[in-house]
Amino acid sequence: MEIFLKLNTNRAAVITLLIFSLSLLLTSCDTNSHASVNKGESSTNISETGFLVIAPDRGYAGNQKVRLAFNSLKEKRYAQLVFATDERMQPYLSKALKTLKEDGAKKIIILPVFLSASHPKLSLFRSMLQKQETTEELIYARPFGGSYLAVELLADRLQNSDLNNEAIIIAGHGATTSESGTPMYRDLQRIAEQALESIGKENKVEAVIWPGGKYSKTKEDQEKAAWDWVKNRKDLKQSWNIMPFHMGEELDGMMNFNASLERGKPDNMSLLKYKDNEADFYSLWMLREANRYSSPNETKVGIVFNAHGSDFHWNQTMRDAVANLEKEIPMEFAFSMADSEDLRKAVKRLEDRGVGVVVIVRVFGMRTSFRHSVERLIGMDIDAPELCVMDESASMPMEGAPPQRLRTSALVVTEGGLADSPLFAKALFDRARKLSSNKKDTVIVVAHGKGQDEANKQWLKVLESLTNQIKTMSDGKFKDVKYQTWREDWEDKRGVRINAVKKMVKDAQQDGGTAIIIPARTTGEGPTKRFLGEVSDEMNYKTGKGFAPHPLFPKWIESQMQRGLETLEQTRHVWYPALPIENTQQEANK
Repeated sequence: MEIFLKLNTNRAAVITLLIFSLSLLLTSCDTNSHASVNKGESSTNISETGFLVIAPDRGYAGNQKVRLAFNSLKEKRYAQLVFATDERMQPYLSKALKTLKEDGAKKIIILPVFLSASHPKLSLFRSMLQKQETTEELIYARPFGGSYLAVELLADRLQNSDLNNEAIIIAGHGATTSESGTPMYRDLQRIAEQALESIGKENKVEAVIWPGGKYSKTKEDQEKAAWDWVKNRKDLKQSWNIMPFHMGEELDGMMNFNASLERGKPDNMSLLKYKDNEADFYSLWMLREANRYSSPNETKVGIVFNAHGSDFHWNQTMRDAVANLEKEIPMEFAFSMADSEDLRKAVKRLEDRGVGVVVIVRVFGMRTSFRHSVERLIGMDIDAPELCVMDESASMPMEGAPPQRLRTSALVVTEGGLADSPLFAKALFDRARKLSSNKKDTVIVVAHGKGQDEANKQWLKVLESLTNQIKTMSDGKFKDVKYQTWREDWEDKRGVRINAVKKMVKDAQQDGGTAIIIPARTTGEGPTKRFLGEVSDEMNYKTGKGFAPHPLFPKWIESQMQRGLETLEQTRHVWYPALPIENTQQEANK
């Protein structure tokens, strides 16, 4: 419960979402490792973008964490660090901007190391930045608290604590009035709930924002109100623990906000201990946001090829199908049904090769196949929920706690699913055309299908679209084009489907034609011969192979990579501090 919520529920949040085109020249400043996705073409000036990291002043120990994280960014990008204090930060801000300009920056991306865009010191920084005379374009990235990495940082703390079924108070810090406290509470409450979901826990959780700013009677009253709320809970039917999660004062090991929480807590509450790995997460976030705001043409892009997988020969067929593309674009393979560890290792291998943007291409039949689980794994469910899907009908059910999200500085997106792609349809048409020698032949497109009736209907719609495309391309080369799903893994349902295909084969023979059976699969022939038996006078048919290998298959992979970059483009949110600028000076002085 946020103590300012009862005072004023009017939120002054102004969050502006801008979507940038792929042609934005927000350049990578890593002079040691960069590549164009356009097959090795050299990039343009890579020093046009600078990064300005802004963090709240927490005192020596707290600031040192940010400094350590900033060093990782500084090694790879043109970047400057400023701590938000009060009016005295103005010359440091001026110097940072001047240095970035001298480095050649024409665009400056501001990376706010804050848990909330509504923090008063971030608002003060914004007002002071507007007073600066600068010709460079200034762009605010999302604050650290808007990233899934903030959720994972808190999830780490909760995961390693003995929570049992006890309720948890998440202790935040930094608000000065209801105008900042209310949205800060909402941001922290969201992070807390998402962190518990991340580790599969359902403990009761409540965020509380303690006041920040200079010491005053007002601050003393606000701090007392926070503790009164904690101590006077009427619904305490279970034990409560306090988990610090803030960017509050931390001068040293003794003079810090956590120590004040320990001193002020009731005897029946415990202050949870945790491993201090803030700097690691700040570092990942800074590098990841820098990758987000770099042009795809100037950031090394790689592909994780994620397909079902089977024995050596099945897998090698897939590898051979993209061998030439692999020479042009960094690629790693993860043959599994979107297994989180396989994907994690593949992303890490690309990251070790200097890749800053990773597109996980899901080489499965449907666009929904494993999409939800992969989007969650890469944090898109938090960073860009509006771009995610919740349909998991094409994925395997998940048991127990969900897997840990990726901890990587690479920016990861996902695309995939053959579905009714025109490239897929053209490849299936090519298969049928090469097998057919008679205009009386009937093409039958068959697919794996699904066990659930509704999911199988979706497959039938996809097959209908594919067959319509094949009919258009054939221009009378075939007598007819039909379709069916085998539902091959479900014994109680496949018999009807097998009989339906057998009837199609016999019907195709009546006028002297032959059934051309084309599997709508990623590769291989599927179970056609097993279900229909050997070719005979009674059951005369020819069977083709799936998509790979085919010249259009690597083109489809490449098209999914481009779609991934378009998805990345849509994640470039621009965040602004929520407090009105005219209130920031008054806020800072309290």
